[in-house]
Amino acid sequence: MLKIVVMIILAILLLHGQDSLPYGTLAKPLERNAQKLRQLDIETLTTSEKKIIERFCSGVKETLSTGEVLSKLSKPQPEHLRTYLKDLRELASQEEVIYQLYRTSLSDAIQTEDNKRFEHLTSIELEPLHQPRIRAEAIAYYQKNFPTHSIKSLDVLCNEEVLEKKSLQFVLEQEQAYEEHLRILKRSEAQKIRKTAKVGSRNSVMITAETSDSGGIEFEAENLNPYRVTLTLDVESISNLKTGTRLPLSIELTGYSKKKILVLDRINSKQSVDYKSSYGWVRGSPFVKHNDEYVYGLPFAKGSAVRVSQGYHGDTSHKGLSAYAIDFPLPMGTSIYAARNGIVVGVEVSNNYGGPSPQYRPYANYVVIEHDDGTMGNYYHLKQGGTAVKIGDKVTKGQLIAYSGNTGYTTAPHLHFSVSKVDPISMRRPMNLPVKIQTLEGIVTSPRCGDHYTAL
Repeated sequence: MLKIVVMIILAILLLHGQDSLPYGTLAKPLERNAQKLRQLDIETLTTSEKKIIERFCSGVKETLSTGEVLSKLSKPQPEHLRTYLKDLRELASQEEVIYQLYRTSLSDAIQTEDNKRFEHLTSIELEPLHQPRIRAEAIAYYQKNFPTHSIKSLDVLCNEEVLEKKSLQFVLEQEQAYEEHLRILKRSEAQKIRKTAKVGSRNSVMITAETSDSGGIEFEAENLNPYRVTLTLDVESISNLKTGTRLPLSIELTGYSKKKILVLDRINSKQSVDYKSSYGWVRGSPFVKHNDEYVYGLPFAKGSAVRVSQGYHGDTSHKGLSAYAIDFPLPMGTSIYAARNGIVVGVEVSNNYGGPSPQYRPYANYVVIEHDDGTMGNYYHLKQGGTAVKIGDKVTKGQLIAYSGNTGYTTAPHLHFSVSKVDPISMRRPMNLPVKIQTLEGIVTSPRCGDHYTAL
């Protein structure tokens, strides 16, 4: 990874012929986090924790100064760049160690019901507090143990949770909507659907049920799409049937695949059997692991200057599972380019409706690209007919894929960009992921409203 970053910087120097580059910006995210860590109450920290944080903050200050010096040099020496980037990686590792200690300390405070330590740890809005599991545990403890006392950072998290619930329908429809309450089919019915189902349609993922030779029920799932999906089978009101499988059952199905997923065994051969069942599915998988070392490109033409109207944890709709998304206001018809290599697995550009009302949600045009690690790149609100690719196309980073628009639930023309997988807790909802993005200004890890970037 270090060699790749060095090559990127050297390539920028050669391609753009600039006298200097803002190397100092690479350490800015670390500096913001260091400022927050300095605000932690030192009385709640152990001696070793204090030393780790002090070393990290000191290192960030020194590295930031080094970056500013390098930015002023017309031609920094390669060995100086290598040392600088090595220091950045070391600081990132130290930051992760600190956050792991923080998560452990917060968990201990909750388990031991140490309200004082809990308040000290959560009074500063650190990044781990936004992680779904940590956030849920912290909110539950806060609401139970602080009925009359307010902690500002946790009030913010509670508001996030409320907004997430209110905007759940928006998330489902804007990001690989979950198709639910689908009827289990007979195999004869599936044969007919198989001939007419379109990619991405509700019935492009099917479950059939047939009576087995022993009198039980066998369920078989089939995915008619080119991409992987997560399928959840709900079985209830079982009579004279049993299974050793935990229900509801959630599984991943790869593209164009079919397999037996569940068998209900008959208990008494002399009695009749009965059950009620339904299923749902969502594009993607909860089991994939995002390559956090990958550096994405801005989805725009080289040299394009863009602004962020809503970044990570944005005030409008980027909350909860959809927190890690970016909105870029753009003129209608702006060319959109792939931020990463992949295969096109979703395209919808037939709509020509958009507006600031929930009634427009179903009309968002989009392109979805599956990456080699199984995550999905989502490009939303495209113009009618605004695609340069089709399902099944292999695309490379920097390739033209679409044109921006103003379709769906939107107040103005813009591009909504995110990278997602299926939420491993619900198994039914998409979950956006934080990513690194290469820009002329540096590698961006926490885009915010008002930020300006230049595409490389």
